Amino acid sequence: MAAAAPAPEVELPAFMEICYRDSPQLGNCIKNSIQRMLPEMHSGIESLGFPSLDPYESKTTYIDYKRNQMSASLNVKNAKTYGMSKAQILDVRATATDKFMNLAVDVRFPEIVMEGYFKGEGRFNSIKLASKGYFNNTMTDVTTTWMMSGHVKERDGEEYLEIEDFDMSPEVANMKIYATGLFPDPELNQIALEFVNQYWPMFYKEMLPSTRQVWEPVMVELVNKIFLRVPYRRLLPKQQQQQQ
Repeated sequence: MAAAAPAPEVELPAFMEICYRDSPQLGNCIKNSIQRMLPEMHSGIESLGFPSLDPYESKTTYIDYKRNQMSASLNVKNAKTYGMSKAQILDVRATATDKFMNLAVDVRFPEIVMEGYFKGEGRFNSIKLASKGYFNNTMTDVTTTWMMSGHVKERDGEEYLEIEDFDMSPEVANMKIYATGLFPDPELNQIALEFVNQYWPMFYKEMLPSTRQVWEPVMVELVNKIFLRVPYRRLLPKQQQQQQ
């Protein structure tokens, strides 16, 4: 997967721990470093060109879903997501060499709130539905594992780690959805909301695989704002290099 064009090299921010790629404590060190970095991400990290995480803003997002006789498309605009910087890093498993890195990060979000405006179309057999309006989605006790991997690549005589793959399957303890414009009639709109809020686990499980097309490139771009700007020898140096 192609990443955005890298920016000029920068130093590792002072609030990030120096973790050694050949240390047996690499996973624990990265865990502590990410936990320390999250509050700094609340308003963004200017030196890395990292955007604010609270809220994290997305201008436009498009999701397309098709299965059997059902199809749907959803276009979300001016979405804001709150709660990402409040994440709790539970555990990290990491493997890093001179050429690649694999990383698994267990994370929990106490609450994630998303809001924005949507326009959607759906079809079931011969029945067609079009809707648009405002939505608010509150998810509590969200847990997942960020799984990412990448290779070390050379640029202008310097080596950088580029993350190429990012995967996750978030589990949600509870979800509450509010939306206007699902149906023109307010009473029918309320009935639809009550139905969705009652059976949200079924809808969530069904739609989750289709959302990967949206969040994977976003997450790859976000993590590479760090990996593609800080040289690998500074981001994850070797212990023996530091001792020389």
